[in-house]
Amino acid sequence: MARGDQLARQWRIIQTLISSKRGKSVAELVKEENCHPRTIYRDLEALQEAGFPIYQERRDGKGVWALVDEWRHHLPVPFTLAELMALYFSRDLIKVFRAPPSMIPLNHSSRR
Repeated sequence: MARGDQLARQWRIIQTLISSKRGKSVAELVKEENCHPRTIYRDLEALQEAGFPIYQERRDGKGVWALVDEWRHHLPVPFTLAELMALYFSRDLIKVFRAPPSMIPLNHSSRR
């Protein structure tokens, strides 16, 4: 599985939880994403570790995953999937800016 596929699936899970008022069970997410339940559990865990305020609770006798209500209404301007993937894949391109200025090679051809 490509890393972009995982990122896209996790983004769809977040969007599903945002639009769901009562939360979603893992079985419902599995059906929507057409993947193994363990994959959904790994994605939910990764999203929690990344700081998304999602939690599991019991509703009507079954476990559902939901997004903290207060956070749902304070979301930043949402990215489209294409924008999110562009940001993800461009992260390697901006690593040069992490280097201290003394480590960035100077272009000597511009000197007079």
